[in-house]
Amino acid sequence: MNLNWDLSVLYNGFEDPKYASDLKALEEAIKAQDECSKKLSLDNALECITNYLKLEEKIASAVYELYSYSSLRMSANVNDMEAAKEAGKLQIMMQEGVTAGVLFKKFMKDVDLSIVNESDYLKQYEYMLSNIKKDANHLLSDKEEILYSKLSMVGSDSWSEIQSKLTSNLSIKVKGFKDPMPLSAVRNLAYDNSKTVRKNAYLAELKACKEIEASVAMALNNIKREVNIMLELRGYKNALDVTLSRSNMGKKALDAMIEAIKEELPKFREYYKLKAKALGYKNGLPFYEIFAPMGKMTKTYTYEEAKELVLDVYYSFSDKLGKMGEAAFNNGWIDVLPKEGKVGGAFCASVPNHKVSRVLTNFTGSLGDVQTLAHELGHAYHNHVTYDNAPLNQDYPMQLAETASILCQTLMAKKMINDIDNNEEKLTVLEQSLQEDTQCVVDILSRFLFESKVVDTPVAIPLSSEDLCGMMLEAQDESYGDGLDPEYRHQYMWLVKSHYYSTFSFYNWPYAFGLLYGKGLYKVYMKDKESFVKNYDEMLKNTCLMDVEDVAKTMGIDITDKAFWKESLSSIYEDILEFGIILKELKMI
Repeated sequence: MNLNWDLSVLYNGFEDPKYASDLKALEEAIKAQDECSKKLSLDNALECITNYLKLEEKIASAVYELYSYSSLRMSANVNDMEAAKEAGKLQIMMQEGVTAGVLFKKFMKDVDLSIVNESDYLKQYEYMLSNIKKDANHLLSDKEEILYSKLSMVGSDSWSEIQSKLTSNLSIKVKGFKDPMPLSAVRNLAYDNSKTVRKNAYLAELKACKEIEASVAMALNNIKREVNIMLELRGYKNALDVTLSRSNMGKKALDAMIEAIKEELPKFREYYKLKAKALGYKNGLPFYEIFAPMGKMTKTYTYEEAKELVLDVYYSFSDKLGKMGEAAFNNGWIDVLPKEGKVGGAFCASVPNHKVSRVLTNFTGSLGDVQTLAHELGHAYHNHVTYDNAPLNQDYPMQLAETASILCQTLMAKKMINDIDNNEEKLTVLEQSLQEDTQCVVDILSRFLFESKVVDTPVAIPLSSEDLCGMMLEAQDESYGDGLDPEYRHQYMWLVKSHYYSTFSFYNWPYAFGLLYGKGLYKVYMKDKESFVKNYDEMLKNTCLMDVEDVAKTMGIDITDKAFWKESLSSIYEDILEFGIILKELKMI
């Protein structure tokens, strides 16, 4: 079985004549689009838009091909300097297209969209064009937009890089370990089997964060100040308004989800208190014990066993999902094993020109690794279905990006729990699942509340590291409540999470949305499997073509109704109740 992904579908190295040819084609398409943007006229709008979008299709096709190859090579080997150099060249080339993009958006502001009905080609892009027209209302002048795109590289982009470098270069000494280690390694000790190691790592992390808090606070301040200055100039109400607009969703749906979560928080705090009691704590769970492993799941899986499990689950859902899974395992879609220089974690990347995906994992045979395979190949299925859409209609908003992956992961988790008879092993599977789910609900809420406080601070008022720590503790109190031990919280979560260090604000609630929407879909699936599977692929295609509320309606779901979110949350609470029953049966509480 091939354990490395096959990138030859893209290129056979940077010396491949096809690579040079595609690079030249990209350069020519960018220049042609630049010329096209200078000739945009309302007198022949239909022809202008058609010409522009056909060039956009060429650019997108070339970028997907060229950049995918560089980025995938760098993922498999961070020391691949040749790939890094090529990726840098591509980024510089793409900067040349900024002016054309600005001019096209400004042009679309005055276009009567009814003209798309005169063209089958444009009709397929009606939703995308309506979003461009909507965004155009918030554009500055041509010169200002171009200037801002360049200044942001030395503004917010640079502040983001400062946070990344300061946290990445921390060398932390943890009591009990001979050599210092990076922050990422220290944070991973939260999963260690030893309570002493977990606590020592937590204390060392807080101490190290204090050393860089002032500089990172300055980075966060200046990024959010830039956000607030620009949204005022663009005419948005607030930072959340911008994010919702870009996410193709209204505030009513978000409010319904947040309100449902807040109302159900006492049930989620039960989980933390149950875990605290089982681990011997009386005042709630210390933050450093949130990821403490439980149970005695000793089984590890071979890659072949993991493959069989995933395919079994996939085929139980539909033949189409199962066949795509087989293609992924058998045709070099997956880079499986950890190795020196390979990035950590896991992801799925779309390769649309060839209607395939590439999945990176760091498989070691753990239960979590099997779940990860099911999850990431769920993303691949989402990609697989959207390849039927037009070339520029294959992107979907972040909160819907987890739709297929969460459903696949839920199917896998349910199978594993149902197949295990031993309570010690079932506890491991169930608790791992609850760790992920409660993080996506409770911790994500704390991040949302924290960022809301930060972006609501007037531009003229700088926030010190002490201010930010105070805001984070308030947010954790509001979210975790008495589930956490008040003496052991994490006031520096604002410093260690890179999601805050971007002009894309509120890079948090989409995780909760994705999880709960996926859980809600599973509930619908269990009520009528045949009807669900029949409509599922169309719903996935629509994630690129409709507002999020309309996508959900195709499955009979109203995401503006708090009742839907409560139903989704109840599926997690069912697991919390079972968690408590198992702890009692094992005499752990």
